Amino acid sequence: MKEYFFALGTNHTLSKIDIVNTLLKKGVNFEIIEASEEILLIATTAELGVEQLIGELGSAAKIGKVLRFYQKDKWPEEFLMDIQKSDLKEKLAGERFGISVCGVGGKYKELNEVFYSARKIGEEIRGILDIREVRGEGRVLSTVAVDKNGLLKDGFELVLCVGSKGIYVGKTLVIQDYESYSFRDYGRPRRDARSGMIPPKLAKMMINLAGKGKEDVFLDPFCGSGTILQELILLGYKNIVGTDVGGKRTEDSRINLEWLFENYRSLKRDGYKIDIFQCDAKNLSAKISPQTVDAIVSEPYLGSAERKFLKPEEVKEEISQLEGLYFAAFSEFRKILKDGGAIVIVFPVFRYGNKFFYLQILEKIYSSGFKSGKFLFKEPEGAELLKLQITKRNSVIFFRPGQAVSREIFIFERS
Repeated sequence: MKEYFFALGTNHTLSKIDIVNTLLKKGVNFEIIEASEEILLIATTAELGVEQLIGELGSAAKIGKVLRFYQKDKWPEEFLMDIQKSDLKEKLAGERFGISVCGVGGKYKELNEVFYSARKIGEEIRGILDIREVRGEGRVLSTVAVDKNGLLKDGFELVLCVGSKGIYVGKTLVIQDYESYSFRDYGRPRRDARSGMIPPKLAKMMINLAGKGKEDVFLDPFCGSGTILQELILLGYKNIVGTDVGGKRTEDSRINLEWLFENYRSLKRDGYKIDIFQCDAKNLSAKISPQTVDAIVSEPYLGSAERKFLKPEEVKEEISQLEGLYFAAFSEFRKILKDGGAIVIVFPVFRYGNKFFYLQILEKIYSSGFKSGKFLFKEPEGAELLKLQITKRNSVIFFRPGQAVSREIFIFERS
């Protein structure tokens, strides 16, 4: 068996779901070994194509392979003996190295003990391999630090995963292309907070949640500046429709997609069928034929997010208006979606003090011909270790510090 570790993104629940579903969709036979809010560890008989996999995921900051496993009472003595053996020395070759210490189910005290041992381990590696060590400020090296210090090209990052069963010693194989994400988020010509600011990584995870094929028809009826559309293109989905109520927003999407094809030359424009046009989400069926869409992935208008603090009465008024918009859109979704079609959508969550305010339209949505979708396509062996934080509403909350409005992510299916 081969063991791989995935360093998770900010929202560990969405990250785990994204990784598990992507592996399942690829037909990889695997089991969950250990999991935490930092790391997902799997065992599989197959060699993973990590270079391609990291590009398909919106969730993993790093992917690496486990080289050795050590019982806690043998740490770090056995490892320090092992790094003098030729087979492990060959895997840890390079001009420089760094060490990250992550929790993957172990106790906090054990995590700290391994972190404190990392300095001694670094000294031993420097002496045995005669190479330079790169150190970070905390116990985990960022993807930027790994990249800028050339650890994947001219060295290695040693990742010590502290689990409930023992210490997993791994080596990072690939990291997320953070520069590309930043470039297509902040570098594109049209970027407007009022026409959509969904992060590209979240957009990619939502697309993956739909579980559809590359030839299926995807629609974003609130396309804004085209973030979801661009991630669909990069993931290789061929039939894409984007609509929005405002002409400026659809124009922003067109310009941003033109920019995407100009800057990502490996993409062949004639290999995609892309249709972007102005249309109110409350009137989609007037311009889109019945039951022709396989999946809707979208972040609609989330309300007055630019206003940092809304009073409770303002929140209730905002929610009332949004509920009308959302349910009217779902009435149209019902008409244009195919049987079994999927919707992956964001609902806003408002907070005032310690109280949270949600859109209360779920029962109306279910009674209008939809059912709640599953976040995991299938439960792999060891799925109970994932400890997913899914709400009683069968949603996942995506929260980012400093935001006035959080995102509540749902999956619906046309029943």
